[in-house]
Amino acid sequence: MSPGPKWAAIVSAVALLCLGAQLTYTHNANSSVTPASSRNAFQRVSGPSASQNKPLKAPPLSKQLVREHALNNTIIIAFANANHIDYTFNWLTYVFANNITNYLVGAIDPTTARTLSKAGVNFFSMYDNVANGAVRMPEGDLAFLSQGFLSIGLHKLALIRTVLGYKVDLVCSDVDTVWLQNPLPYFARFPEADILVSSDATAPTHDDEGLEDPQVIGRHDLNIGIMMLRCTKNMTLFVDAWQQQLQRKGGQHWDQGEFNMLLRINMFKNHFSWWDHTDTWDRVYKPKATVAQNKRIVWAYNHSVTVGVLPVSMFANGHIFFIQKLYKKLRSPLHVVHANFIGGGFKRHRFRESQLWLYDKPAYYNVDQLLSFDMRTLQPPADWLQLNTRQRVQFHLENIGTQLQQFWNAAGAAVALNRTLILPRFTCYCDELWYWSLEVNPGYKCRYVGARNQTLPFLCPHDMVVNLLQLDDEPTKFGAAVKYRESTFMENPRTPQAIKDDVVRITLQLPDQLPEPFPVPVQASQHLPEHLRVRQQLQQMAEPIVTQIPVSWTVTETDLRDTLSQHQSHRVLHMTDMGCVILNSYRGWDRRRSHASLDRWRFLLFASVH
Repeated sequence: MSPGPKWAAIVSAVALLCLGAQLTYTHNANSSVTPASSRNAFQRVSGPSASQNKPLKAPPLSKQLVREHALNNTIIIAFANANHIDYTFNWLTYVFANNITNYLVGAIDPTTARTLSKAGVNFFSMYDNVANGAVRMPEGDLAFLSQGFLSIGLHKLALIRTVLGYKVDLVCSDVDTVWLQNPLPYFARFPEADILVSSDATAPTHDDEGLEDPQVIGRHDLNIGIMMLRCTKNMTLFVDAWQQQLQRKGGQHWDQGEFNMLLRINMFKNHFSWWDHTDTWDRVYKPKATVAQNKRIVWAYNHSVTVGVLPVSMFANGHIFFIQKLYKKLRSPLHVVHANFIGGGFKRHRFRESQLWLYDKPAYYNVDQLLSFDMRTLQPPADWLQLNTRQRVQFHLENIGTQLQQFWNAAGAAVALNRTLILPRFTCYCDELWYWSLEVNPGYKCRYVGARNQTLPFLCPHDMVVNLLQLDDEPTKFGAAVKYRESTFMENPRTPQAIKDDVVRITLQLPDQLPEPFPVPVQASQHLPEHLRVRQQLQQMAEPIVTQIPVSWTVTETDLRDTLSQHQSHRVLHMTDMGCVILNSYRGWDRRRSHASLDRWRFLLFASVH
């Protein structure tokens, strides 16, 4: 089945503009992280919802259906429910961008089936299928390790076993992935492997484009969010054992956990117990046997199947891509990005921030009345590199507190001015899971376990500092909506140039006798990323318009609106300093309800600050 008419213009534009750029990430550290300069050619991909009462005869999974869409005896399968339909279409956009046609999407519920059918994509029903015993599929958010999340494992394995029974090779992909390049040619380079699978490794074992060292399987979990399974007899036997293992446990165990446990049976000569406190990353795992043609492909599961671990530099997990940004350091072409290592709802934010989310309507980018600001950070101690883990954590938390105060001032100003806040770039001196290095592995000094090459400090994702989901779910629940856009909004090619050209930089000056609320910005510290100091785009603008507020330390809502009234016609107000705009006091607000709601938002947003 070819894409339906609603996809035709999108697929055509993508093929002509984005495939010409090969959807590769740049290796130039001074360039923005975006697959193609023609990103604005993408349009929002969505299937119009059909009536809930309209009957639809969704095609079941069948040998004929799989054979019809398979290419070179290989089929790609993903699945989704109505709650994640936006992820599905975002994934499909990249699939089409790479001219991939041998795919199928499994619909977990009738609503998803109707949406996929309306959009004209290749799909099949998972909710009424002989392969899963016609058992009702779980719906809703399927939060990590929830009952619904765990029960989906049995359905997935039934699907895998059925497809392998059709004598075709299977590529399984989660829909919270982005396929920047077609991975099938890379998979074809390793025909000796029954299984090719991604991993949760936080550092590469090689700097080439080959597979990871088999020791990764001992040190980190393999991640089945992207994997290829070849239709060999031993592969089928392994899937049978995998399926039986889950069934014995009532389907209430994680399918990925059981996958890893089975593969490791008799894989290594040596074994480390849970009570062994040796640093996991320093452990040397010795495989019992590797494939003669490629020593990086190892025999697993009682010497019955061969496994190759996809390189994290090319098949990046969430930590490798969003936190470490390894693509900037290595020369390997990035193929797939998987948004794991992230709480469910935050994945959309991560993709938007990295300009990989293509599902939003054009109206999302055509916003009037924006507010942005320069973030000030604490200057690191001169002996930063010599500080121990506990000292680094203390400084990290102090620095986050400084940034949160500015963020909160900006949120108050945005509400007072009825503007949409462009989120700042937060700087973190420790990983989100710094407590691992504090209590378990002090040698990592605030880094995630195994991430020895993680650069500190780094520009951390928004969700590592504030809980933006509280704004997404019910933005007007407490009276005042803090409207926002991601920090890369002004750099996104989909943002109209008219907005980018209408920016006024404003410095709000306090009377001389008032103390400086925050330390001066770090302009030349060798420890801070270069692009943290001032955005290149803003450096190229004219001199800022300087406006002085002749009031006391706390600026009232009226003061702020009156002072900036002459600039309200501009689409973007960029504040060079938010340390002096204090609106979190009752005497600073004309509308008590706005203040009360913001205080409530502050509790919800910052409740999980790391």
